[in-house]
Amino acid sequence: MTTTPPTGSRQGRSARRLALWATAASLLCPLAAACGGGAAGTPSPRATTSPTPTATPAIGGAAAETRLLVQQGLGIGMASNVVQSQVNVLYGALLGSTSCRALTAGTGSSKVLQKSTSGHVSTLSVDVYYDGSCAQPYIEAAATLTAGTATSTIAITESATYLGPAENTLGVLSLSESVVFAGTADAISGVTVDGTGTFTPKDGAPPVSLGLECAMPGSSTPAPFGCSGAVAQPFPALGISLATVAPLTISLTAVPGGGEDDYSVAFSGTQSTSESGAAGALSITTPTPTTFAISGTGTVMPANTTSGHAALFALFSPAPTGWTVTDAADGTAFTLNQVSTAQLAGTVTTAAGDTLARISLDASGSGTISYSGGGSAPVTNWTLGG
Repeated sequence: MTTTPPTGSRQGRSARRLALWATAASLLCPLAAACGGGAAGTPSPRATTSPTPTATPAIGGAAAETRLLVQQGLGIGMASNVVQSQVNVLYGALLGSTSCRALTAGTGSSKVLQKSTSGHVSTLSVDVYYDGSCAQPYIEAAATLTAGTATSTIAITESATYLGPAENTLGVLSLSESVVFAGTADAISGVTVDGTGTFTPKDGAPPVSLGLECAMPGSSTPAPFGCSGAVAQPFPALGISLATVAPLTISLTAVPGGGEDDYSVAFSGTQSTSESGAAGALSITTPTPTTFAISGTGTVMPANTTSGHAALFALFSPAPTGWTVTDAADGTAFTLNQVSTAQLAGTVTTAAGDTLARISLDASGSGTISYSGGGSAPVTNWTLGG
C-alpha cells in the first residue's frame, strides 16, 4: 500500500499532511481540538450510544459537576498535545531520519532514535522535545505500524512515556488504533480512524480510559468536520466514576502569511453525553468499530457545551489559545487559557461568577487544581486526580 501522495504539488503535500493529522488524531481525542468523526460538521453517532442509566451517583451536585467539567476541559488539552506529538511519530515512520527536526508549527522538536521495517511492519522509537534542539525530552514513544495492502489500512500500537519539564516521569499512554485511507495515493479523499487509549499516571492515580473516531477530508482547505471522543475514570476519594462521550465541530483556517502547516483552530460542541456512577462502575466500550458507549450503571449528568480556539495547530500553541466547557443546565463553566509558553491558568465558575476551583498548569498539562470548598488535587498530563 502507498500512503504518501507525491510531494511535487501543494495539493499532494496538503493531502499527506491532513492524512497524517487525522491518523494522529485517532490515537487520542477525548474532546479533541483537532479531530473529526462522521460527516463534515455532523456530530458523530458515538454521542448517542450511551445505555439508559439507572443508578444514583455516589455524590451529587457541585462536586461531581465540577469534576466533570474539569475532566472534559483537560481532555481537550491532552487530545491536542497527543494529536501533535503523534504526527511526529508518523513522520518518523515515513521519513526515518535520525537527525533532530524542528516541529513544522510552533516550538519543539523531534528525533527518530530507531526504526526497522520488515515487510509491511515498521517498529520505531521517537522522542518529542519541549525545545527546538532535541535537548529537553517530553515524550518517549515506541510504536509498531502494520500496513494492509489490500484494504489501505494501517494498524498502530504504541506506548508513550510522558516527561515533565524537569524530566520527571508523568505516566504512560498506551494506544491502539486503525487508519483507513480513501481515494488514491495521488489524491487522498479522506481518512477514517478509530482508536482507544489508556493513560496510567506515575503517581499511582487510577488509569484514565480514552477513545475516539475520526473521518477527516483529504483537502488542503477542509470544510468544518465532526469529532467524537470519550473519556472515563474513577475518583476513589469521592466514591464516583465520571464518563463522557462528546462531539465537536472543528474548523481549520490557514494562517495568513504562514507556512503550509500553519493553521489556526476553532472548535465547538453542544451534545455531550455524560454519566456519574459508583467508583469503578463506568467504562468506555466499543459495541462496533465506529461507535462508543458508556458501559455500566450510572446517572445522566447535565449536557455540556464547548468552544475554543488555538493560534496554531501545534504541539505548543502560542497565545491566544484557550477553551471553555459550560454546563448547559446552570451555566457553570471551566475556562483555561494560555498565559505563556510554559504556563496555563484556568477556573471553574458559577453562572453568577463565584469561583469553584482554580487551575495552574505547566507546558505538559501538569500542575494543581485548588477547590474553593477546600482541598486540592494534582493534574498530571491533562488528567485530573483526586
